[in-house]
Amino acid sequence: MSYPVSTLCERGNIRANNEDAISFGFHVPLAAQWMVVADGMGGHLAGEVASKLLVEHVQAQMSKLQALPEEGWQVWLKQQLSQANEIIYNQAQNDQALQGMGTTGVLVVLVNMTCHIAWVGDSRAYLMRQQQLQQLTEDHTMIQFLLNKGAISAKEAQKANNKNLLSKAFGSKASIEVDYSQIPLAGDDVVMLSSDGLHDFLTNAELLTYLDNFRANPTQGSAICQQMYLHALEAKSKDNITLGLIAVEE
Repeated sequence: MSYPVSTLCERGNIRANNEDAISFGFHVPLAAQWMVVADGMGGHLAGEVASKLLVEHVQAQMSKLQALPEEGWQVWLKQQLSQANEIIYNQAQNDQALQGMGTTGVLVVLVNMTCHIAWVGDSRAYLMRQQQLQQLTEDHTMIQFLLNKGAISAKEAQKANNKNLLSKAFGSKASIEVDYSQIPLAGDDVVMLSSDGLHDFLTNAELLTYLDNFRANPTQGSAICQQMYLHALEAKSKDNITLGLIAVEE
């Protein structure tokens, strides 16, 4: 298996600083591709600190992993993100300048033809397969909570002006429940991770077109990511914009 990767992480046109973060790597002994995207929030520079702490923790733990987790990927991924939450929460409690900081985050590991996904917040993972786009994560937002309860309709949710109000995020509490999912992979799949600065401003049809282009031309990944970034800006994205594309090639 091979996993061509392209990423982009930009401040955008409005925000004074970039509170997003992204990292990825290929774990040679396990033949596993991993990627994490974080979207920080908080006071001056605090969001940057939170997202960086999350990404750096994932990097460190992946580098320490010498074999497949005995407890399984679900338990291992949840443990790592729970530990990252404790680190972010404790640092905020110990530094007044960082109080209130937090971050969303989504982490994927592609190994043995399976995509393992763990996340908190509204950073997302998508899968493109055979001209179909599937969102692999469910947003941890108040709007999604109301939608799941049947309190509002999908149309009302789409029009809501507070749809990015999070129901949970890393660093907001001393402990947190991490969501997990997995899906079998097939050759020619494309996995995308993104922050809301991107996916809130491109339709599923538009995302599908870009991901299909990447599947057909992974060597053009940097240009495709740049096109997606510019498209989000044209669609009036006012946030930082981050995305990562992973192609699955047998």
